[in-house]
Amino acid sequence: MIGLAASTIFVFLFVSGCTVEQPRFETTAISSWGAVSRGEPREALAAYESQALEAEKSALSSMFPQQYWEAAALAYKYAARAARNSGQLQKAIDYAEKALETAEKTKEPRYMLNAIQELIWAYRSVRNFEKSSEYLQKGFEIIKQIPINTNNRVNWESLLYDLQGQDLMRRREYLKAADAYQQALYANQNWLSRLRPTDRDVQVARTNMIIFMASIGTAYRRAKRVDQALEQYQGAFNLIKEWSLKYPYENVLYEGIGEVYIQQRNFPEALENYQKALALAESQRRPDAVRIASARLAYILRETGKPGEAVPHYQKAVQQIESIRSLLGSEEYRQSYFEGVVGTYSGAIVALLASGKWEEAFNYSEKARSRAFLDVLGSKVQLSRVKSGLLEEERSLQERISALKAKLGGEEEPQGADVRKELREAERAYNVFLARLRKADKEQASLMTVKPLTLKEVQDLIDPGTTLVSYFITGRNIRVWIVEKDRFQYLPIRLRKEKLFGLVKSLRESMFSLGERERLNIASKYLYRNLLEPVLPHVKGKELIIVPHDVLHYLPFHALLSPDGRYLIEKYPIYYLSSASLLQFVKDKRRAKGEKVLAFGNPDLGDPNKDLKFAELEAQGVKDLYPQSTLLVRKEATEEKSKALSPGHDIIHFATHAELSERDPLSSAILLARDDKEDGRLEVREIFGMDLQANLVVLSACETGLGKLSSGDELVGLTRAFIYAGTPSVVASLWKVEDSSTAALMASFYKNLKTMTKVEALRQAQLQLIRGEGSSDLLARRGVGGIGRLGEVPETKPQSSTPGPVSVSTSHPYFWAPFILVGDGK
Repeated sequence: MIGLAASTIFVFLFVSGCTVEQPRFETTAISSWGAVSRGEPREALAAYESQALEAEKSALSSMFPQQYWEAAALAYKYAARAARNSGQLQKAIDYAEKALETAEKTKEPRYMLNAIQELIWAYRSVRNFEKSSEYLQKGFEIIKQIPINTNNRVNWESLLYDLQGQDLMRRREYLKAADAYQQALYANQNWLSRLRPTDRDVQVARTNMIIFMASIGTAYRRAKRVDQALEQYQGAFNLIKEWSLKYPYENVLYEGIGEVYIQQRNFPEALENYQKALALAESQRRPDAVRIASARLAYILRETGKPGEAVPHYQKAVQQIESIRSLLGSEEYRQSYFEGVVGTYSGAIVALLASGKWEEAFNYSEKARSRAFLDVLGSKVQLSRVKSGLLEEERSLQERISALKAKLGGEEEPQGADVRKELREAERAYNVFLARLRKADKEQASLMTVKPLTLKEVQDLIDPGTTLVSYFITGRNIRVWIVEKDRFQYLPIRLRKEKLFGLVKSLRESMFSLGERERLNIASKYLYRNLLEPVLPHVKGKELIIVPHDVLHYLPFHALLSPDGRYLIEKYPIYYLSSASLLQFVKDKRRAKGEKVLAFGNPDLGDPNKDLKFAELEAQGVKDLYPQSTLLVRKEATEEKSKALSPGHDIIHFATHAELSERDPLSSAILLARDDKEDGRLEVREIFGMDLQANLVVLSACETGLGKLSSGDELVGLTRAFIYAGTPSVVASLWKVEDSSTAALMASFYKNLKTMTKVEALRQAQLQLIRGEGSSDLLARRGVGGIGRLGEVPETKPQSSTPGPVSVSTSHPYFWAPFILVGDGK
């Protein structure tokens, strides 16, 4: 993490050290930056845009437009930076692209490079590393236009090589990253050698030397070249001493040295260096530095057999994590943030369990799930249920905090002290806002800050006769809590994450290959033996709630096969939650059953290959069972109608394709017909803004696009969005499903739903397919259930020929296992 932090520091110092000719409009632009520093980014953005438009207008009407294009490019550059620092990432990209467009009209390399720098940061902020790399290469091309060995060229060489080093670090090409950082260091040395001792830029160049040496050290450390890493860190300390440099980031160097000693298992030296890093971070009130040092101190203490002493350090680290909004800093900052979060929570859970604090460990597992989901949400989704201007107030407070953090950047006393005081006041105001919001809308508050339920609060909400089984993966072990109304039990399961990942992958692959039943049964029984056999003796309830974690989100627990040849679903009704804390919201949303169904079937997606004729029959079957239903198929099944009509129905049924995105979970979408108003993609970020009164949403989706297994964020995001929008229960699928067997299952499910709870209605429909009792007319048309292979119609062949298609029964888990009920089972 040291290299990433160091690179972020450099960006601030480099910009402050650049010496370029300022156009006439620059003074006004810089004054607008003060609005950002004061926590007024919107005012600043408006001012920048106005300045840019005025300059463009002047350029178009002037006989000498050069200075006006320069002014416009500069204004757009500042606008991009202000937008990025306040979390308005799409605006940051738009302004940066305008900055480059106008800079190209100046034909001046420095303005083009300024814009490219902003574009690289902006695209990294939205994790589009491909685009950021394209612009980095373009920057290297433009730099060739600047005369060799000029200050301007060596400055830009330093910046671009530093950015290249960051890219290579992200790709784990550590030795190449070390070379890139070395190039940045050489360019900076070249610049420093040209400066007189009295020049104002000497301090900047010297500080950059320390930063680059720290980055080189980190690259070597991650490449396991510890001696070279220590040489760089120690060299940086020597220069600080030689130059009597007031360097505010010495904690970064202590962190690097501490990591080297951890790699060498020299824990006493590691402890000493991280104690120094923590002391500096706390004295300078740097929250993320406090987080890193606290978490690593906790790890060292846990590794040396002192879990009780580790716990307070983990608690301090978690406290810092939960006070930081992950989308407010640079991409480099967030990347190290994400890496640190998972390990910190897992470490805290392990330390608490080793100390015998099972209940508190459960509470931390819930905190981890809550934090992970907030990181998925970030600031990219509008949660429109907030009334009375609360959403606007939240944004304003967050923008102010972000702007003050950006200003704090590399500030030293005394000005930095004033900014830190102002930042503390802004954070205090935000906490007051959250407290007020919790009274107005507890669920909205849960999507802004970490406030999960405790184990005792979960027990209060569990229905009698129900057992909640919560899994949490921590590297070498799976941690399991079995929670019931009046009792709970903790169990460790020895199974490495890599092994578990392979087992889940094998089960799903054999699930799709209908001829590999033996391989499927082997994987299924192994997972049953490891994940369920240790747990079930402690289960007293008649229904199970499964709370998966990480790759377990992709596992159909209900389809795991016991040694007696029965699936888990044959023994228990089972439903799922992404977090036990969701109980408070799904129970609040329970409603009396209604029969007004809004059903979307086989929307016209403009591609014949995506037609699902059995989805139309499925939707029609729902209409036949519930006459009050509204049925929309083909061109009528539009996204616009889904938004307009959904609030007035008790059940919403989507028999269509869906696409889930692991890279950007909020862009996961249900695919509907497009029209003049909507593009046909009902995305997760839009679902959060819907206002549903439905008791149930059914996602009978044929194509989920799930190939790669990750942490399950895309699955969690889709179901969580519908629950937030107003429904307590969602039926969803874990993989691509076959549309005729789905139609048969749904026909049974909706019939059962008239007299059964939701979880039992789905269970009985699945048991019907297991027993081969599905709607034979639907299945026969497709060639399923003893008639022929999926999707094929058996051909009549002479007796002497080879056998026809292999017979496949709907008892195969492929047909019934993908469907899960998420939320409330009643």
